[in-house]
This record gives sequence, C-alpha cells and structure tokens, in this order.
Amino acid sequence: MDPLIRSKVPMVVKIPRKLIKWWKMFSSLEQYELMQKLGTLTSLLDITPRPDLVEAMLTYWDPQNLVFRFGECEMTPTLAEMSGLTRLSYISKDMILPRDHSRTRFLSDLGLKDNKHLKCLEQSWISLDYLFARFGPQDSFDVFWDEFCTTKAKWQRRRLEAFSLGLLGLLVFPLDERHISTRLQSVVMALFHEKQRKTVTVVPMILAELYRALSEVSGGVRYFEGSNLLLQLWMMEHLHTASLLCPMP
Repeated sequence: MDPLIRSKVPMVVKIPRKLIKWWKMFSSLEQYELMQKLGTLTSLLDITPRPDLVEAMLTYWDPQNLVFRFGECEMTPTLAEMSGLTRLSYISKDMILPRDHSRTRFLSDLGLKDNKHLKCLEQSWISLDYLFARFGPQDSFDVFWDEFCTTKAKWQRRRLEAFSLGLLGLLVFPLDERHISTRLQSVVMALFHEKQRKTVTVVPMILAELYRALSEVSGGVRYFEGSNLLLQLWMMEHLHTASLLCPMP
C-alpha cells in the first residue's frame, strides 16, 4: 500500500472510481446544476486523499476546546472557512438536519417501489453499487423498469439527487465500509427543493460532523466519520502564508 494512504485511523483514503464515473456521465448542464446545489463539494472527486497529514494533525486536537493546539498557538475550522472552501453560503440560513427514513419512504423519495429484501435499509444505509446501477447509466431506467414507480422524466431528476446522496455519504459524511447513510436523504431533498434550498444550508452540519469526528477519534472511536478531505483542504490552506479562504456573503 502507498505509504501516503496508510493510516492507523480509518478514513476516506481513495475516491470511489464508480462515483467519478457517475459524475462523468452527466451532461455539462447537469454538472452545473449539481454544482449550484453542492458548491465545490463536487471538486472533492478530484482530490488525492492525504490521510497521513490528517492523522498527524489529530495528535494536536484538543477535544475539550475544539481547537488544534500547537504550544500557545490555537486554530480551528470555522463556519466562514467551511463556507469559503465549499462556496456555499450560510449567513441568515437555517441548518439542515438529517433524519431517519423508513424503508418505504426512502425508496419512494427516489421513485422506487418498496423492496423488503434491502435489509441494509433497516440499518439506515445503502450502497453505492445499488444507487449507481439504478441512477448512473442512461439506460438504468429501462434495465430496472420494474423497480420504479415513477416516469422516466422524473427519474432523470432523481439521478441528480441519487448522485448527491452518494457524494455526501461517501466524501462529506462518510461511514465505515463505504456505507451511505440514508438519513442524508432529507439533506438532499432540502438542497433540491425549489423554495427550501434558498433558506437552508449544509455548512453548519459539515462543521459539526467534523468536530464530532475529531473528538470521537481522539476518544478512541475507530472510523473518522467527518470529511477528512475538507479537513485536508483546510489544513493545506493554513500551510500557506496567505490563505485563499474567502467566506461567502
């Protein structure tokens, strides 16, 4: 294994090829729409993960004060910095909160019929393979037509939502074993809602989960469930004399 991706603390060490392939299947207009909803989170697909840097930083984390402490020097990720990194506004907006979904509700929101055989949904997760097979290739609707309870036109819209769920679940709010949390479906729906998306933001949730992951890993929790990729970007910015971070208005 490449020494750069060897880590004592499990975290995202490789961008799933299937997620990158899925992104490339969208038209330029669809990619633009996704960037309107997700900001530069789509750029995480192009990052080379450096878990060695993140792991080195973990030794300086003070979980009681939520800061990285270097002697008398302290620094910590802020809402303004996360906003600048993601190009997503947060000022005067409500925080999006994830919530539990029943199996039938989760599938219905994606335009899919109920499926009692999807036992993973009872544990509130879904796989990238499942989502990609049904919402990736352009012929997915025709291949899995008997699993859908929606029209092909609406399915085209669901493709963007399913991809967003995959990206958020794998790169921003990751779980162990590349499980995608179905609780993020409420986040995706809010971001894609025509009116609601103008009044909500995912930035506080990103920062809160990052703080939680840093503190839990320091306390012995095995998997880093925050976005180590965004933390990596934040750290790299602070290694430069002049930071490029620019908070959104």
